[in-house]
Amino acid sequence: MGHDLVDEYRLMIFPVVLWSGKRLFGDGRGTTKALRLAETKTFTSGVVVLTYEPAGNEAEGQTDE
Repeated sequence: MGHDLVDEYRLMIFPVVLWSGKRLFGDGRGTTKALRLAETKTFTSGVVVLTYEPAGNEAEGQTDE
Protein backbone atom coordinates (compact mmCIF):
# COMPACT_ATOMS: atom_id res chain seq x y z
CA MET A 1 0.00 0.00 0.00
CA GLY A 2 2.82 2.37 0.85
CA HIS A 3 4.41 1.85 -2.57
CA ASP A 4 1.15 2.09 -4.60
CA LEU A 5 1.38 -1.53 -5.77
CA VAL A 6 -2.26 -2.46 -5.07
CA ASP A 7 -4.79 -2.07 -7.91
CA GLU A 8 -7.93 -2.74 -5.87
CA TYR A 9 -9.12 -3.65 -2.39
CA ARG A 10 -12.05 -6.04 -1.85
CA LEU A 11 -13.55 -5.88 1.60
CA MET A 12 -16.13 -8.40 2.77
CA ILE A 13 -18.40 -7.04 5.49
CA PHE A 14 -20.18 -9.66 7.59
CA PRO A 15 -23.25 -8.71 9.67
CA VAL A 16 -21.65 -9.64 13.01
CA VAL A 17 -20.77 -7.35 15.92
CA LEU A 18 -17.49 -8.05 17.70
CA TRP A 19 -16.12 -6.21 20.71
CA SER A 20 -12.51 -6.31 19.59
CA GLY A 21 -10.31 -7.40 16.73
CA LYS A 22 -7.29 -6.63 14.62
CA ARG A 23 -7.08 -3.45 12.59
CA LEU A 24 -7.11 -4.06 8.85
CA PHE A 25 -4.45 -1.46 7.97
CA GLY A 26 -2.32 -1.18 11.09
CA ASP A 27 -2.73 1.23 13.98
CA GLY A 28 -3.94 4.22 11.96
CA ARG A 29 -0.72 6.19 12.24
CA GLY A 30 1.21 7.17 9.14
CA THR A 31 0.10 8.11 5.68
CA THR A 32 -3.45 7.83 4.42
CA LYS A 33 -4.60 6.81 0.96
CA ALA A 34 -7.73 8.06 -0.77
CA LEU A 35 -9.86 5.26 -2.23
CA ARG A 36 -12.74 5.36 -4.71
CA LEU A 37 -15.68 2.96 -4.35
CA ALA A 38 -15.76 1.03 -7.63
CA GLU A 39 -18.38 -1.66 -6.96
CA THR A 40 -20.71 -3.05 -4.31
CA LYS A 41 -22.33 -6.46 -4.16
CA THR A 42 -24.85 -7.61 -1.55
CA PHE A 43 -25.66 -11.25 -0.88
CA THR A 44 -28.86 -12.69 0.62
CA SER A 45 -26.87 -13.68 3.72
CA GLY A 46 -26.31 -9.99 4.45
CA VAL A 47 -22.63 -10.08 3.44
CA VAL A 48 -21.55 -7.03 1.46
CA VAL A 49 -18.48 -6.97 -0.79
CA LEU A 50 -17.03 -3.51 -1.39
CA THR A 51 -14.43 -3.01 -4.11
CA TYR A 52 -12.24 0.06 -3.82
CA GLU A 53 -9.59 1.45 -6.15
CA PRO A 54 -6.88 3.98 -5.31
CA ALA A 55 -8.27 7.43 -6.05
CA GLY A 56 -4.93 8.75 -7.34
CA ASN A 57 -4.96 12.37 -8.47
CA GLU A 58 -8.77 12.54 -8.35
CA ALA A 59 -8.62 12.88 -4.56
CA GLU A 60 -6.65 16.12 -4.89
CA GLY A 61 -8.81 17.49 -7.68
CA GLN A 62 -6.16 16.81 -10.30
CA THR A 63 -6.48 14.86 -13.52
CA ASP A 64 -3.97 13.24 -15.86
CA GLU A 65 -4.74 15.72 -18.67
